[in-house]
Parts: sequence; structure tokens; C-alpha cells
Amino acid sequence: MTSFRKRTVQKPIRGTRTSPHTAQVITSSGNPSLDVVIGGGLPMGSICLIEEDRFMTHAKVLAKYFLAEGVISKQEIFLGSLDDIPAEMLRRLPKPLTELETEVEQRQEQGQEAGGLRIAWRYNDLPLVNTEHATAKIGHHFNLMEQMDSMMLYYANTTMWDDSQKDIVIAAEFSQDSSPTTPSLEQQPVEDAPPIPGEETAAEEKTPPQDENSANNNNNNNNSSSVTSSTKTGSQESQSQIFHNPRYGGLLNDIQQLLRDESFVAGTKKNLCRICLTSLGSPLWYDDHFGEDLIKFLTLLMASVRNCNSVCLITMPMHLIAKYDASLVPKIRQLVDYAIELESFAGSERETHPAFKEYSGLLHLHKMSALNTLAVHMPDTTDLAFKLRRKKFVIEKFHLPPELQESSAKPDNCISGLLSNSNATASLDF
Repeated sequence: MTSFRKRTVQKPIRGTRTSPHTAQVITSSGNPSLDVVIGGGLPMGSICLIEEDRFMTHAKVLAKYFLAEGVISKQEIFLGSLDDIPAEMLRRLPKPLTELETEVEQRQEQGQEAGGLRIAWRYNDLPLVNTEHATAKIGHHFNLMEQMDSMMLYYANTTMWDDSQKDIVIAAEFSQDSSPTTPSLEQQPVEDAPPIPGEETAAEEKTPPQDENSANNNNNNNNSSSVTSSTKTGSQESQSQIFHNPRYGGLLNDIQQLLRDESFVAGTKKNLCRICLTSLGSPLWYDDHFGEDLIKFLTLLMASVRNCNSVCLITMPMHLIAKYDASLVPKIRQLVDYAIELESFAGSERETHPAFKEYSGLLHLHKMSALNTLAVHMPDTTDLAFKLRRKKFVIEKFHLPPELQESSAKPDNCISGLLSNSNATASLDF
């Protein structure tokens, strides 16, 4: 008898890997440059807050990256929103690129940068952002100009919430006398797609003729289904008592029902659930108890996400919430793990300024949490900017151009102020 035992290694969840720095399971946010900024990816059980810009365009792009990554990785997806139509948002997800297409795109970018101004030849191979975490391949690259194939969305496990599904079900029950018509592609949600051909015949062959025993079993099943429905209504009533706005209770109830699945139990490496909530806290959520309900919802959401194999991404119009109540901003950031603000140059003086002509806006890191680790990952620099190009969304280190043509003719106000102050003060002794 030998004491040798073969080591059994469990397979990781699809679309995840173990971080070499924190030894924690992380997954991609869908955007490679954002993964590098936050330390390789989003840790399992974390909540990432994207503070929307004034025009609410760039945060929606990151949300599409997040959802598209879940579709490619064959993970469960939950999408909830009041401002957007979830089915339409899923239909407009970006198309994934193959490995050959990503290599060709990177070579083209290197060729374009070779014609520009560089400090030295040895810096040509250095990336725009630190690629310390880019050794292990995680995530995919996407093309924003093209949409994802409809067959990928057909087989994706998606759950949508827009506070109107109950009305649709009730309307369908009362419209039985009308002839059944198949909805168009624009009106048809992704999860209500027609069945795969061949499954209906197989199901008919497997159904045996009913007898007395089967009738009794059906009665028992009806009784059990009534019990489960009563428990669901009881949970909804209890959550409706917590929130003054019933929409928060309905949304939280749907999320918790999805996370109760056995495949998302913590410790079982079966599957991962991606929760995406867009424009949470918009004016459509306003009422007399808006701040109280929002804080309660985020607290219960964090407890639900922590106990399951899930990752959550939330986009919120923080500039509108600050106008409603400025004290809510630090409270909301305290209830998330990552707080990232997108400051767009659109509609401001920086949009036409020559120093910011290469960028679409600035990226501010307000919070970076340490989950099950002692040290927080921080990028090399916090001076970050983003570019929204035709095909992708890129985050880079913010740097000023080497020389401005307008500097010789019209000096900036800050430079002129420094010159005037230097003339007024006395000479310095060295």
C-alpha cells in the first residue's frame, strides 16, 4: 500500500481564472483595458459601479461589453432597466473578434503609432497601459461597429426585467380569442425565441397516455406548485413591506430567485451569473422615499451577490443623484466595491481644447476594494482617459501632447498667471 493519491483539480468556471496576485477567482468585464485598470478582472462576488456621464453614452458601452462577455462565455445573464428596453439592448451587443482579427488589429495600431512621435525605439513594444496581468488570456475583443450573431443570443441564458413583464403576461391571457401571430424580430424578446425544430416531436413521443395514477400525480404537482407560488408571493409581500417603491422589491425578488439556483451556490464551480442594472436611480425611480429605498436595495443586493457565484455591474446617473441629495453619493460608493466615474468632454470647453483632442473624456477611480486580500490593487497612475473609437472603447494613460501650436501665440491662463506672479515677487537667491 502506497500513500500516493492522485491530485484532482476542479475545472474553473467558464470565463474565469485565478488571479496570480490575490489568488481569487476573477472574470473579465468585457473590456481588456478596464480589466488591466482594476487588476485583471472583476472578483467573484463584487459589485462595480459605473457613474454615467451627462449624456449617458459611454457607460452604456461598458454595459454592452459586460453583457457580450457573458454571452460568449456561456454564463447566465440578468439585465434589468427602466430607461432602456432590455431585449433591444441585448440585440445590439457588439460582435466578438476572432484571434486572427485581434492580431491584425493590433498590428495596424502598431503601424499607425510607428509614424507618430516616440521617445525612443525601444518603447515601441510597450503597451499603453501596464500589461502585468495580461499574461493569462481572459476575456474577448469586440467590434462595436457590428452586432452579435442572433444565433448566439438565441442560445444565451438571459433573464430580463423592465417592470412590464407582468402586464404583458396578463394581456396575453386576456387575448386568447385573437389568432396567434408570431412577433417580429424587433418585438420578440431573446428568451421567448421559438423552440428548436425536432424537440416538439420528441416531446410528443415521450408523453405516455394518462391513467388514474398519472391524474393523481398531476393533482399532487398542482398542489406543490400552489405551495411554491404561495411562497413566492409571500417573499414578494415581505420585500414590498421593506421598500416604499414596489419596483425595488420586484427587481430584488427576481434577482434572488435566479441566484437560488444550484449552479450558483458558492463553492460549486458550475456557472457564473452576470447581473447588469443600467440607469439605476434615474428620474423614473424617484419618489418621496427615493434615497431610503435605494440604500436598502444596494445593501440587500450586496448580500445576495456576496453569497453566490455572481458579478454585478451597475450604471447610475450620479450627477442627477447629487442634485437630488448630495449626501447619497458617498453612501452609494460605500455599498459597492468599485466606483468608476466617466467624465465626458462633450458639451464642455475641453472638447475643442487642443490638449484633449485625442480623448473623449477622463476616468476617475473613486473606490478600489480589497476582497479577501490585504492589499488593494492600484494602477501605476490614476491619470486615466478614455477614447470611444469607431470599433472599440479604450482606456489609456492621460498625457499632454508634446507641443501646442497655440502656446506661442496665445498662452494659457494658468501660464500667464504664473508669469505675472513671478514678476511681482522678488528675485530668488540660490
